[in-house]
Amino acid sequence: MNHVYIIAEIGINHQGSLDLFKKMILEAKRCGADAVKGQKRSPRECLTAEQFARPYESPHAFGRTYGEHKEALEFDHEEWKELLTFADGNGIPLFASVFDITSARCMAELGVDMIKLGSAEVTALPLIEEISNYDLPTFISTGMSNLEEIDQAFELLRESNLTLMHTTSCYPCDLEHVNLRVISTLRERYDRPIGFSCHFPGVGGVDCAAVALGAVAIERHFTLDRTMKGTDQSASLEPHGFETMVRRVRAIEQCLGSNEKRVLECELPTRNKTRTPSQ
Repeated sequence: MNHVYIIAEIGINHQGSLDLFKKMILEAKRCGADAVKGQKRSPRECLTAEQFARPYESPHAFGRTYGEHKEALEFDHEEWKELLTFADGNGIPLFASVFDITSARCMAELGVDMIKLGSAEVTALPLIEEISNYDLPTFISTGMSNLEEIDQAFELLRESNLTLMHTTSCYPCDLEHVNLRVISTLRERYDRPIGFSCHFPGVGGVDCAAVALGAVAIERHFTLDRTMKGTDQSASLEPHGFETMVRRVRAIEQCLGSNEKRVLECELPTRNKTRTPSQ
């Protein structure tokens, strides 16, 4: 791919507001994103009863328990239909990470163009098997996973249009844990396109290095304001930072050019001026 696919991960930064999600869709498009992504889960399905009932005492909480917090950040089928229609009408694809089979089926029924599995779902084999039947381009993040766990997921998705996303599941992620060389490891092991889901809070440099190493997709958490309430805000880029990242990635695409070594047309004037003719 000569064009790196850049995904603005809205995730749960919308705070449960359809209006805010729509504003973020428009702003992500303006900043140069190729697609925007949210998250779809059924908290009572993807959480155990204990996890759902666990008190959630955090300045970022939207509910008294962890389950109530997650439910407050969810959109139902009709709300997702509204968001997808809005994104389509504004010329940018919208899709979602799914966390359970019910949510995966919801996205498939709504006709999304692609689908994503997060790092926590690498070992959710029934969910992966469900998605393998959808005939949709599929992204799967590989954070907090060893190669044997990724192997199992890969076998179920072998026939899919699959992009593996290298990531480190820290929010935010320190430079020493980014480990970009894993991009090459994944590409050699699985012979599939490899992308990079970045949780480092800086702008552009890490993403550009990933592209130089062969990443075909970049995913970045996106927000309108990093000081807003929410656990993902601090690992997100605001519009100015996201726009800067996009511009730098596009420059790297141009710089990479061709792997063919030849005399370029632009070199001919200098060659003709300075090169001594062969005797």
